[in-house]
Amino acid sequence: MSQKLLTVGEIALRHAEHLGAEQTEVYAAISRSFSVEVENSAIKQALERMDAGVGIRTVVGKRVGFAYVTTLQKDDVLEAVENSVALAKASINDPDFATLPSLEGKYPAVRGLFDRNVAELSADDTADLIARLVDASKGPLDRMKYAIDASISSSSGTKAILNSLGVSCHVKTTSISIESEPSIKTDDEQTSSSELQIARRLASIDPEWVGESASRNTLANLGGKTIEGGEMPVIFAPHALDYVFGQGLAGALSAEEIHHGRSYISDAFGTEIASTNLRIVDDGVLASGIGSRRFDAEGMPSQRTDLILSGVLKNILHNSYTAFKDRVHNTANAARPSYAGVPSISTSNFVILPGSGSLDNLVEEVSRGVLCLTTGDRPNMTTGDLSAMLMEGRYIEGGEIKHPLKNTLVGINMRDLIKRVVKVGADTRVLPDAITPSVLVERARVTSG
Repeated sequence: MSQKLLTVGEIALRHAEHLGAEQTEVYAAISRSFSVEVENSAIKQALERMDAGVGIRTVVGKRVGFAYVTTLQKDDVLEAVENSVALAKASINDPDFATLPSLEGKYPAVRGLFDRNVAELSADDTADLIARLVDASKGPLDRMKYAIDASISSSSGTKAILNSLGVSCHVKTTSISIESEPSIKTDDEQTSSSELQIARRLASIDPEWVGESASRNTLANLGGKTIEGGEMPVIFAPHALDYVFGQGLAGALSAEEIHHGRSYISDAFGTEIASTNLRIVDDGVLASGIGSRRFDAEGMPSQRTDLILSGVLKNILHNSYTAFKDRVHNTANAARPSYAGVPSISTSNFVILPGSGSLDNLVEEVSRGVLCLTTGDRPNMTTGDLSAMLMEGRYIEGGEIKHPLKNTLVGINMRDLIKRVVKVGADTRVLPDAITPSVLVERARVTSG
């Protein structure tokens, strides 16, 4: 399949040159995905999807055109090339556009991107996994009124990127994720929680652990109370940081967001912006990382980029457009949703490097404070202000968890949050937007009731 995509790409490059394109880039991909959803403990739907297509970016002067087609058929691809070139010729000049990227260096060998067991996962295998997940979720909820929502999704695919400046690369990848979300009802209240795993390899998925953990999390949410608010320490657990850091901080480190004035750290490059306890990297070559890749969405070799070390903002994330504009090294963080989109900027694996100790150890450090287990909130990207509702939280007193929280909000500016990190745990989790342990923040404003 890789050779087929490369052949399609070569045909598109030649045709674009014939039509007068000065530079051309071809992104070709084919994929298969399979998903099963469970609602109220019964299978709601099972979907299998095959997708294939080609996206073509062409350049005439400083004008750029883009077109895509949802097939690999030669005639359709040639028509997309013609549309792309026509759009480029009709576009207005972009004074900040310099060039498509050319290959610099070699592509790294990144282990664990493809697992044949995921690629060949059958409907029966998937049904068995979802049944194990649901059964494990039921176990701790015996004799209670409950409902279980759950899901499993897997994907496998091949993509190839070529351009007229010498870029030519291809890769096969797989991924799989499972999630359980039980809800329970008593005479007095109703509550829910969830747990998930996401990985490249089938062997990294444990439906029994996910199901049982999700239900125990749900049971632990019963009996929520409000507390007297004020300024106090806050522990952010990995699931909370997946939003707060994986989306809210990672997004602020994008050169694209900074150029458009949408980042609360636009004035901070090269300065001491965070606690020396906080160390953050973007690691595109991490073995088996869910965001790992041999190359980014423009075919640039992946790398590990130091972002925040010793409290200093060392780098921001670039694709070729922003790197040429700023006249800096390209960090290979071009990203696209698929062949149907043009490059933007995103993290690969956004990693908060671990410190030491467990979540329990962090709790022992707190005389009075709160533990934010999950929140669906992220900061305002322009101001950095964060108002995080504790979807799941705990009240801590005397170094012990006393009870669940309800109607409780944590408010803090992100610049203050990252400055006030006093401890980083070693309880690292791999989550959709971040690989992160828990962190203890010296103080934040807590409102409850």
